Amino acid sequence: MSAENTDYHPVKFLDELQGNNHIVLLYDDEKFGDLMIARYFLNGLKKEQSCIFFTDEDPGPMEERLEAQGLDIQKYREANQFRIYRSHPPNNVNVEVLEILKAIRAEATRGMRGPFRFAGRTIMDIQTTDGMLLRGMEVERTGQAHFPEFDNAQMCFYDIRKLEPTRKVEWIEDLLKNHHQVIYASSPEKAVAFESGLLETED
Repeated sequence: MSAENTDYHPVKFLDELQGNNHIVLLYDDEKFGDLMIARYFLNGLKKEQSCIFFTDEDPGPMEERLEAQGLDIQKYREANQFRIYRSHPPNNVNVEVLEILKAIRAEATRGMRGPFRFAGRTIMDIQTTDGMLLRGMEVERTGQAHFPEFDNAQMCFYDIRKLEPTRKVEWIEDLLKNHHQVIYASSPEKAVAFESGLLETED
């Protein structure tokens, strides 16, 4: 499969989305995760959106993986439509989460023309309980609560194999509650994609 042409169900779901959405992508195999991220960006680039991939890691390997899925990074980078933004933890831990998110958005998009489309892992440390607890999930909750203020589309992605095991189910439930759409990218017989509102229950 490649991001340019596929009958994969989650891709069809992604293609049908309109407007700014806060999507959580969960995957258990990098090739399916890469496929969805590349397609997400391709959809935006075809609409002449500016796309930003943010990471706290060396971007080289991810660039190679997205290119393998059919995303011509060099072409869109030269057109100032694609950028990889290397994020860093804030120096001041007392800064409000909302301020941090708005500062990242402003810095990451500087010199680019909107509308904007982001993809990245919002919670950087997902392998320890402290990483998830120390402002980790607060970032996702804050992002969802104030999402219209950012005026962009965003896909947050997580490799579920790397989630801290003792709280894994709890983390996933919280992620599902704090996004508009959920995509589980796995083998075709297991993959699902749906509106997170379907999980809401009446009191």
